[in-house]
Amino acid sequence: MADEAHDPKTCLRSLGVVLAMLLASSSAVAQVDLPDATESEPIVITAPTAHRWTEGSYEVWVFSGNCRIEQGLSFAQSREAVLWIDRATAFDSPRSKVIAYLEGDVTVDVRREKARARLIETRWMGRFFTLAAVEVHVPQVSGPPPSPPPVYQRADAYRKASIDPAVQRTQYQEPPGTAASGMTEALPPGTRRIRAFQRSDVPVQVQWFPDRQTNQWVAVIDGGVNVVIDGVMVDTSRGPLPLGSLDISTDRLVLWTAGVEEPDLTGGKLQSQDVPLELYLEGNIVFRQDERIIYADRMYYDVRNQVGTVLGAELLTPIPEYEGLLRFRSELLQQLGPNRFFAQNAFVTSSRMGQPGYRLEVGSATFEDQTVPRIDPLTGTPQFDPGTGEPLVDHHRLATARNNVLFLDDVPVFYWPYLATDLRDSSYYLRRIRLRTDNIFGFQVITNWSAYQLFGIRNRPAGTDWDLSLDYLSERGFGHGTDFTYDRDEFLGMAGRAQGMIDYWGIDDHGFDTLGQDRKDIPLEKDYRFRLFAQHRQMLEGDVQLSGEVGWISDRNFLEQYFEREWDELKDQSTGLELKKLVDHASWNLAVDGRLNSFFAETNWLPRFDHFLLGESLLNDVLTWHEHTSLGFAQFKTARPPEAPAELARFRFLPWEVSPGGLPLDTQSERLVTRHELDWPFQLGPVKVVPYALGELAHWGEDRAGDDLQRAYGQVGMRASLPAWRVDPTVDSALWNVHGLAHKVVFDAEFALTDVTQNLDQLPLYDPLDDNSIEAFRRRFVPNTFPGPMIPPQFDERAYAVRTGMAGWVTAPSMEIAEDLMVFRLGMRNRWQTKRGGPLHQRIIDWITLDTNLVLFPKPDRDNFGEVLGLADYDVRWQVGDRLALLSSGAFDFFHDGQRVITVGGFLDRPPRGALYLGLRMLEGPIDNWILAMSYSYRMSPKWVSSFGMSVDLKDQGNIGQNLSITRVGESFLVSAGFNVDSGRDSVGAHLSIEPRFLPRTRLGQAGGARIPIAGSSGLE
Repeated sequence: MADEAHDPKTCLRSLGVVLAMLLASSSAVAQVDLPDATESEPIVITAPTAHRWTEGSYEVWVFSGNCRIEQGLSFAQSREAVLWIDRATAFDSPRSKVIAYLEGDVTVDVRREKARARLIETRWMGRFFTLAAVEVHVPQVSGPPPSPPPVYQRADAYRKASIDPAVQRTQYQEPPGTAASGMTEALPPGTRRIRAFQRSDVPVQVQWFPDRQTNQWVAVIDGGVNVVIDGVMVDTSRGPLPLGSLDISTDRLVLWTAGVEEPDLTGGKLQSQDVPLELYLEGNIVFRQDERIIYADRMYYDVRNQVGTVLGAELLTPIPEYEGLLRFRSELLQQLGPNRFFAQNAFVTSSRMGQPGYRLEVGSATFEDQTVPRIDPLTGTPQFDPGTGEPLVDHHRLATARNNVLFLDDVPVFYWPYLATDLRDSSYYLRRIRLRTDNIFGFQVITNWSAYQLFGIRNRPAGTDWDLSLDYLSERGFGHGTDFTYDRDEFLGMAGRAQGMIDYWGIDDHGFDTLGQDRKDIPLEKDYRFRLFAQHRQMLEGDVQLSGEVGWISDRNFLEQYFEREWDELKDQSTGLELKKLVDHASWNLAVDGRLNSFFAETNWLPRFDHFLLGESLLNDVLTWHEHTSLGFAQFKTARPPEAPAELARFRFLPWEVSPGGLPLDTQSERLVTRHELDWPFQLGPVKVVPYALGELAHWGEDRAGDDLQRAYGQVGMRASLPAWRVDPTVDSALWNVHGLAHKVVFDAEFALTDVTQNLDQLPLYDPLDDNSIEAFRRRFVPNTFPGPMIPPQFDERAYAVRTGMAGWVTAPSMEIAEDLMVFRLGMRNRWQTKRGGPLHQRIIDWITLDTNLVLFPKPDRDNFGEVLGLADYDVRWQVGDRLALLSSGAFDFFHDGQRVITVGGFLDRPPRGALYLGLRMLEGPIDNWILAMSYSYRMSPKWVSSFGMSVDLKDQGNIGQNLSITRVGESFLVSAGFNVDSGRDSVGAHLSIEPRFLPRTRLGQAGGARIPIAGSSGLE
């Protein structure tokens, strides 16, 4: 330590930091930038409350309370602070900058290696830089205050002086009554306050012209002024509502008011709200009211009556659930009331460009901003701003317009005579347009429209959205549809939070279906084809949940042809109603289900009742009881065979769909099943042991032979779990970014013995195991993959469910699954954890994870097709770095032709630049292929994004498909173009999608792995 203290380099570093601090204390305007050595550390900012807005590329934060800024081991703190944050971008600057103005009990503590300096001052200004993140943690954040707080005005003056030393600091005098924190205190009811501030360095000079006979006063200010009027109220049908403060800046001002004494523009004296107050403004007008901003050339405004006329007006107003601001420009704008406007020769856009690339021009328009008190949904009482004490309000912004023309640049592209809309929906009629071409559908024009706007519905129901689809497919026909979504506090008069959707799309199809290499040019079963899908969920009184769904499809191939993702990935589209209630660890549900689509195998439940009880304690926690009881009347319906001869030749009934004689089943039967499990958990040293016994009694009115069937089965077994861990803090590697290592592992084991009185193959599957898409694939197994009339038993989905132990689940999704079985199950879950991050911001991550399982079958000939080992699997992930992960998984069966699947790959994620995946899947068994897959998304520049994907079978099939897409980020639109190859369908296609950037949510807006902001959300780009 003595050697370090006398080291010349250390002394010089310490002296340099101390000198910087002394410079800061000698001049409040002097700026201290922290040394660059901290740029690798993130900047973390904390405070209890803050106001936030944007100025150009900067985020402006005004903090109240104890504000603290930390970067590495250095910190700065104060009672109040103003921060300008310029965040890094991937293309302009990789470094974020924070300009900080601190005031009140300022402490700055700088630590660099062996040097340290500390400064205590009343005010300080400095800059922070980081190549990492800027994190702001504030529990309560508000928007911009009605008027700039004094602390912000002082900070802005210091900042401008630091940018240009030749500029003299503005001498700002706080008017009487201004709170030291910069927040406006509540005014007595029925009063308002007028304050005038200088707009520039020129002091405010007021000329008063009184009329003693009428007690009228006229003030003229022609040197630039900023007028703040607090306590503005408006009379409504619900009584007086506060509008907050008016903040007006202008070059020239004429003010009319009344009173016995000369009006006070310093805010020291209050004025009654009944006193007339009128303003005439000229030159560079900026008029702020609540969240609304109006820019104008000339303006007249009556404060008491909230009416006025504006020439050359431009209005910027926020929209709920929309990131940007709506820009409204008009030659003539009249305020007809507190929140009602009329405009002539206007245009609407969200672009900030002087000549926007898109705009909606209107001949005449009215705009109404309805304010309603914000109500706490839990208490039903009004909510208040904790900073100002003023009531909080919500805005319903409604607009009507006539003679509307949508322009792209200067080209008119759409005309509509009448528009009525809630401005929460910021799109203009057309929401999206896509152009495509391929071998299956031909040339396609796909459009989405706002139904509320097209039909002129102004007061749309709250919490709803309605779209229309109008499409043209040259090889198939004209498509049409509608999509209605809702999220409301009631539905059709029933109280309770309700969410749902109705989605319909249909087409008069005159083409042929192409679904794969051996399924081309399939004749259609129906000429008019459609899909109607609806879902509803609502919480009723008594905590009862009502769920409903309708899934109606015209024919078996429609979803696979037109909505392939729904067919492959989403749940089956079924039809039914369900009532469900949860009470602690118990629940019951009553359901009715019906089959609308005869080409799928489904069960009608008319009705079905289920009761669950999970984790019930018995004998003072010695035993634990689980129960599931189900009672219902079922009609099992086998799938109808296809009509097309080529499809019929490949169609096979599944084994559980036919009678022992091979005829399709059409059974109806009552079913009663009750299943119970008793667990006896106890600790045996470090091992948790759970002996258990499970039993079931069940009755079916009809089995596959048409006879009634009673079944009983029981399962006994024991589960055991052993956790272990080891921590080694000495492990440290900069190469692998490992700082300490903890290995945590859990060993699991189970033995189970099951005995059943009836065989599984006697029953149809009233509760199916697979989705319709998987069942359709299995129906083609026999002609395409297996010789013989039936699927081999080792590839029957029922056998796989039995071997995985579904019969031992009290909450099993299929009650028919149960068979004699004896198994040992072994498992191991590993986590290697380490710490990453800066010294003060380290976090624990899973560096390597490895999970693996194996099942042993003591009676292999009966239970596992002659093999003792089966159902082995593993899943491993190695988080090499913060952005690079290597992963692999596998599953194996060891009998003849059993499946063996191994997947290896790597994922590289570098937001917001993009992401890359490269992987190989090796599948051996009845289906044999090695699939090489690669995909990437990449932001090439701020204006260009590309993505690419490919799949190739390295064995027999060869090329599977590719897709490439390039997106142009324009000022007005996102334009995406690309192509795709689907070798399985011999289809090559191209697409062009155009999507406005002013939509609240965009599909193209996540291109390149990074969110593309709404146009105008950050001001002028």
